[in-house]
Amino acid sequence: MDEDMDFDANTSQLPPPQTQQHYEEGRKMLDLVFVQDCTGSQGSYISGATKNIEEICAHIFESGRLQSPEDLRVGLVAFRDHPPQDHTFVVKNFGFSSDISKVHRDLSGLYASGGGDGPEAVTAALAEASNMDWREHASKMVVLIADAPPHGIGEYGDGFDEGSPDGNDPLQIVRMMASRGITLFFVACEPALSGYSYATDFYQAITTITSGLMLPLTTADLLSHAIVGSVLENLDMERLVREVGHAVAQRILGNNESVDDVARELHEKLLLRNESTKKVVIESIYKESPEAAHNVSVFMHASSLAEARRQLKRVYGTRFTDKYLLARQASTRNSYSYSYAPHLPTRPPPTKTTLPTTSASPPRKVVTDFAAFGAPANASVFGTAVASTPFSLAGGRAAFGGIRNPSGKGVLDADDDDDD
Repeated sequence: MDEDMDFDANTSQLPPPQTQQHYEEGRKMLDLVFVQDCTGSQGSYISGATKNIEEICAHIFESGRLQSPEDLRVGLVAFRDHPPQDHTFVVKNFGFSSDISKVHRDLSGLYASGGGDGPEAVTAALAEASNMDWREHASKMVVLIADAPPHGIGEYGDGFDEGSPDGNDPLQIVRMMASRGITLFFVACEPALSGYSYATDFYQAITTITSGLMLPLTTADLLSHAIVGSVLENLDMERLVREVGHAVAQRILGNNESVDDVARELHEKLLLRNESTKKVVIESIYKESPEAAHNVSVFMHASSLAEARRQLKRVYGTRFTDKYLLARQASTRNSYSYSYAPHLPTRPPPTKTTLPTTSASPPRKVVTDFAAFGAPANASVFGTAVASTPFSLAGGRAAFGGIRNPSGKGVLDADDDDDD
């Protein structure tokens, strides 16, 4: 099979059957694609993914979910921006491979540069990833790592304000991904992402559409934990959904048995065989507001970005919770000066209407990274508490690394890795 074969980004059909790996009943396979922003602020995340790719794959195999190296295929899609915002490349697709050393070499060849305006070619990258040669019977996951939104969601200073110049719409792309069973996980590189007006709401919406999660990180050191935790949770839940779904279909639809009786019996069986799933339990750094909730709902239900933009509401003030801001301030006092100034509008006086006074798009470089609430070096999963309960669901909470130490107090690690 040619692992570098290209597919038309506008094609909505899966590859022909001859490209699919032979499927054995009960065999678990995973197709995992990294979609990596390669603009100037992403140096530490590219480095983190490169250093940890073998470790990530090793953890997946050690979990016992997969039987052989060929059951895991890893893909890589790199992106920057469309010209004239960037003149290097828009998207690079390295294809799928079960040779993890090849994936490591591909990652090693990437470097952070350019980017132009604030928004990037996220839409083009998602289109490329969605049309790779996914195996029909494999679990399908995309991990998008970025600190900027796509073009066309209404951000100030967008060089392509009408949307992606390739004509694709990201809301339509993620719905197509959902219909193919592709789950999208988004690693939000903070605090840069929340400097935009609507980016946080957009990514929360599209991950929810595909039954994925948004995972905010302020340091690349947690990247491998975030990915491994998300992969194992997804594999666990897919296995249980298939098993329980088959039993429910057979007994409720086929035999007209009581829904309550079947549910109770299935739950007891799962308890008796000590069935459990690992789920990512993480503490949100995002402040809840009616405007933000409205925007997420708009993105989730609009048929296109053009339709969504007409209904969006501006969120005034910071996007972050007081707890996160206090932790960030404490880290600043104890270690470094912090020079990142996000594009945050302030609420105008009630007697007149004003626009944000910032005259440029949000700055892209974060001089100081602030560590997660509790990411000890021995954390087994991305700065999280790991809940093992029968038939537990992840839920749709966008969040931040939250784990408690034995004393019950939050752990705050300092991190001195600057972006390249």
